[in-house]
Amino acid sequence: MSKPNALFRGSELPRLLLLLVILIGGMVLLWKYIYFKKNPVEANPVARVPLAPIVPDRSPEFDTVRDKTEIQLRDMAAYKKLLTQVETLSPAELAKISRRDVLSIQIWEHPDHYRGVPIQIVGTVLRVMTYESKLSRTGRLYEAWMVTPDSQRNFYVCVFEDPPKGFPVGDNLSERIVFNGYFFKLMKYQSGKDLGFYVSPVLVGRIGWSEPVAAGGGQGGAPSPAIWMAVAVGLMFLVSFYRWMSGLRRSLSPLSRATYHREHPSEEIAPEALTAWLENVGGEDHAGEAESEPEEPKR
Repeated sequence: MSKPNALFRGSELPRLLLLLVILIGGMVLLWKYIYFKKNPVEANPVARVPLAPIVPDRSPEFDTVRDKTEIQLRDMAAYKKLLTQVETLSPAELAKISRRDVLSIQIWEHPDHYRGVPIQIVGTVLRVMTYESKLSRTGRLYEAWMVTPDSQRNFYVCVFEDPPKGFPVGDNLSERIVFNGYFFKLMKYQSGKDLGFYVSPVLVGRIGWSEPVAAGGGQGGAPSPAIWMAVAVGLMFLVSFYRWMSGLRRSLSPLSRATYHREHPSEEIAPEALTAWLENVGGEDHAGEAESEPEEPKR
């Protein structure tokens, strides 16, 4: 009884495995490219020891600032002072002096220790508001309400004057930003359906944000690198799949099957064939013995 034909013959299985490796590897590389393009690695998001001591701003403008209250007239002098300080520094200069070792809970527990201290926070903006203000040199201020991993659901309120080109304004946002700014105060405000009271730290500074690359392509209508990578992976998959199907079709053809069986003889022999072979071998042996017997000499 013969064995059933194997599903894969020769190099079919290695080709199929290679095809799967190309497909899976290409999709993984494409996903990594798209993910890191959308979420670039942030440089130096943490502080490194040794750390310089934290020195709050003891200027007279901060004497009248009160935490866990709404922003009022008595806060305007300190508010204006921080806006002016930000104007005198470039984004790179402000980022260089901003501390990366201050957490939300520290500001909440001891706001006086961080008054006027430049701080860097990295998080996600959920809402951006804008309004006219005489305190701004441009006549308009922006507020980005953002959360960070350590603040969880508690907002930071980040005030700035110069938004990046294309920066969105509105509600229900999800934009990754870096903010370098001076801590102003803990601000009390009402929010939610129940108009409950909440408190959030307010920072005045500069925002860092990069506009995401459009899915349909880059500037000038040119296709994005992600599309070219997807096309390359797709072509490799199609070529490999076509070659594998061609080899499979050839291996399943009648001529190929006959050739395969000729090249790979079976070790099993049918009983009838075995009996015939033994009889044939036995007949040949008897004939050989008869021929090899010596003739008796004639007298």
